[in-house]
Amino acid sequence: MRYRIQLMGNPSMDLTLRAKYIAAFGDACYLSEGPTPTFNCFYETPQKACDDGVLVPEVFGAAPYDKNYPACERIAGTENYVRQVGPDPAITITIYYEPAPRQTPLVEVDGVPTEVSGPYRDLPEPPTVGPGHEFNNCDSGVLGADGKSLLQHRYILQVNRKAHGGEIHSDLAGFKWPCDVYNANCEKVSAECEEPLVLYQRQIDPPPFDPGQFAEVNHVVPMKDQRLCDWGTNSNKNAAVISNKLNRYLSNTNPPVEEVQRVNAAKAYVP
Repeated sequence: MRYRIQLMGNPSMDLTLRAKYIAAFGDACYLSEGPTPTFNCFYETPQKACDDGVLVPEVFGAAPYDKNYPACERIAGTENYVRQVGPDPAITITIYYEPAPRQTPLVEVDGVPTEVSGPYRDLPEPPTVGPGHEFNNCDSGVLGADGKSLLQHRYILQVNRKAHGGEIHSDLAGFKWPCDVYNANCEKVSAECEEPLVLYQRQIDPPPFDPGQFAEVNHVVPMKDQRLCDWGTNSNKNAAVISNKLNRYLSNTNPPVEEVQRVNAAKAYVP
């Protein structure tokens, strides 16, 4: 449940207006999934929703609301809030407390909503697929050499290793991102990190020199969105093997366009 503010215009269809709301209100605003996606802004607290709600006309390009009236007040018998924004008591905005829909898992690439379909797309899907499910906890539905069912992340790493002659390779080798490193004087400085090609699996491969080179299975569309609501699923199409260091950088952020383009263009692994 979240607090939704009233927007002006039709940002569900108007990309320019949508960008204005995102620039003004940040991660609270997003396009929902579904056959008829809608764009809205949801907040964890009514106070923040009220603070941003009175700014909507200015973002839209209309005459501003009058902000010289008391803050939002709870509507008796509900979890909704109301705030007067004009000289007439009837001129108000309402903050609605309601379920926040799941953010669309489609990623905009060059203005086109794009489904993530990464290199593990041809692997059989696990018995249970859903938003917020971890690769580390879900059964793959595939039996290992010992006759026992493999967890999904172990199956994906096994497929990757088999395809690369016994090594695990990052699906985003060469990807660069801003990071902090320590220089010769033990000072933290800004730098650019680059994803290595060869990664290592915990408890199987000897430890690497760089502890950031352990292989992990990443949700390309993250498991949680930036509001910490369930978002990306554990579908094999949404998986990419990367280093734990890069995984930390990408965690709970909107996936970079480069990441989506690369995993979608990658050759599919065979089961």
